[in-house]
Amino acid sequence: MLQVEGSPAGTIYLDRGQITFARASWTPDLSARLLRAMRPSPESRELLTGGDRPDRDIGTILIQRNYLSRAELQQILRSVVVDAIIALTTPSDEDAFISDVRFTAPVAHWAGHFSSLDFAAIQAEAARRAGRMARYGLSRTTPVQLHDLARPAAVLSRQQWAVACTIDGAWSAQDLAWQCGLALYEAIEDVGALVDAGLCVPCPAEAPAPPPGPLAQWFGTVSTEPVPSAPVPLTSVPSAPVLPAPVPLTSVPPAPVPSAPAQPSPAVPLPRRTQRTRAVTAPAALVADGGAAAAELPAIADFTPPPTELLRRVLDGLRRNG
Repeated sequence: MLQVEGSPAGTIYLDRGQITFARASWTPDLSARLLRAMRPSPESRELLTGGDRPDRDIGTILIQRNYLSRAELQQILRSVVVDAIIALTTPSDEDAFISDVRFTAPVAHWAGHFSSLDFAAIQAEAARRAGRMARYGLSRTTPVQLHDLARPAAVLSRQQWAVACTIDGAWSAQDLAWQCGLALYEAIEDVGALVDAGLCVPCPAEAPAPPPGPLAQWFGTVSTEPVPSAPVPLTSVPSAPVLPAPVPLTSVPPAPVPSAPAQPSPAVPLPRRTQRTRAVTAPAALVADGGAAAAELPAIADFTPPPTELLRRVLDGLRRNG
């Protein structure tokens, strides 16, 4: 068994020089591929869980229950192996790297009962598929969106139509491969064909965020301190300037008070406002009872205003809450 560490990571299962199964971290797993081929009911989906595990023989169960024929299962297994070999041996992404490659103790995979592939033939097919993918120049992680759907006609295959119906402007070719249950190389080729037909375009890269405005600096949502590119030695930092002592408030001369303009004639004193007692009209029911209840109503003259200290506390509390 050959294990590859890095991005992508993966495992190639070998048996006497033949490839029985392979998987890679960039490509859809066997469960996703089988879901598309079988269209199982929700109760049968649990059967496909962990289909990549070497000790979980789901192939025999699928054939016995007539979910798939032996030829259909062999075709899916070959596509999964080719997809993983492309990702592990000819990665096209700039961020791809391999940190370790090592052989471990051989482990038999259940797929070996149905598929045993020649390594040279699989490598040649992987190289041919990788060349077709490179022709489109499409990254596996670039989101794509539909474009120019007003044209009168376009010729698409059934698989390309399924991919076009799944495009939502946020998913990349790798996401579409998982959603549609396709090999990664199939998804990239289908999206590339849609781009060539003018029905799909890669989404533009997001523009960098604009610099914060004065309001953001005023409210303190961003830091206004400049970030130094390199640490400054302590010896080169100039000493802070000595600020003058604050001027006491008592030294500020009072502002001159403007003299009042001369009055041409003495002002006539305004009449003083006298306190009036507002009459309270008792309801008819109270009058009918002899006015006994109306006599119990307090008069305006008996009202005692609240203390000044209480009003001041209320105003102070309102100012603090405002």
